[in-house]
Amino acid sequence: MGVLVGYFTTDSEQVARQALTGGPAGAKLPYVDCKGWVDELEVLVAEISGRDLSEFGDSETVVDDGEAAGVERIAPETVAALAGVDDARLRAYAEDELLEEWETGRITALRDLAREARRLGHQLYRWSCV
Repeated sequence: MGVLVGYFTTDSEQVARQALTGGPAGAKLPYVDCKGWVDELEVLVAEISGRDLSEFGDSETVVDDGEAAGVERIAPETVAALAGVDDARLRAYAEDELLEEWETGRITALRDLAREARRLGHQLYRWSCV
């Protein structure tokens, strides 16, 4: 059994809670579907940005069904670091890690989602379901 993961943005925790049962797509929120490919965004952001993981705050649980699904708010430090990754750094990371084009596209989409969240004053969230 795999883990479904999606990252999304919204302006309120109340709206973020609506993603618990149907995911961000079901709640009609802007999101990037990672299907278990990126389930620990903080680690990826540390690798891409060249920063130490300890520089980022912890994500916070917003809602959890106690069984399989949950929504977490990503720490603002993580979102800021991701949003700050420029195209040249992203390309260099992709080359170093021998990423396929779809993987690079997924990281770019996550970075762009983080930028949009910051631009709008929204939070970034992770929805996961086992």
